Amino acid sequence: MTTIPTTRRIVAPPVVALGIILNALAALVFGGLHLLGDPPPLRAVAWPGAVALTSAYALPAALAAVALRSQRPAALLGAGLLDVPLAFTAISGVSLILVLPAACYLVGYAAWTPRPRLGPAAAAGIVAIVAAGIAALLLLFVSPIGQPKGYCYSWTEDLTGQRSYSPARPATAIDLSRGSGSGSPGPGARATGSGCTSDVITPTAAALGLGAAAAALAGSLRLPRAQAPRPA
Repeated sequence: MTTIPTTRRIVAPPVVALGIILNALAALVFGGLHLLGDPPPLRAVAWPGAVALTSAYALPAALAAVALRSQRPAALLGAGLLDVPLAFTAISGVSLILVLPAACYLVGYAAWTPRPRLGPAAAAGIVAIVAAGIAALLLLFVSPIGQPKGYCYSWTEDLTGQRSYSPARPATAIDLSRGSGSGSPGPGARATGSGCTSDVITPTAAALGLGAAAAALAGSLRLPRAQAPRPA
């Protein structure tokens, strides 16, 4: 009796998909809060930073997607290791949600079958990917060039409570020392006010962050592929 060989397939745990979804949603929320939390005039100058911020937090999800798409489990390990420091970057603690996708990625890597041996070259590649991923976020705020800049705006409010804003303009040292304020000349008059911020991410800093994220993704494509076992 002839025995038909059976072929074992590469198995990527479904928990990875859950991690990708959670990670991507969290990144969109972080970027959206950064943009929508600003007054309308500032959004016109803050959107490049919001895009770069979203990309930095979504990078582990992109690495995990690379791992699933091109069968590179080492990229999944890099995604889990990168999500851990990213989870502790927000002073408010909101970024702690990233601990969940980090756990999904690390569990998925441990359960990946078959998983190629992690050699020195792959280990070095993972370190480089994690470093580039951290740089993708840090470069938005502590870059030697293109550091965050201050912008100011003013507004008027009519008798129905509707506000109209002036376009955002670069802030001066005097503007930043005054800060925000509002007032009304008297009964029946229009209320006026102004506001300033000193942490608008510049397009240059956003480009640097996006470049670091792209370098991390490019590095993940150099990691070894998992090979399915030959038929028994």
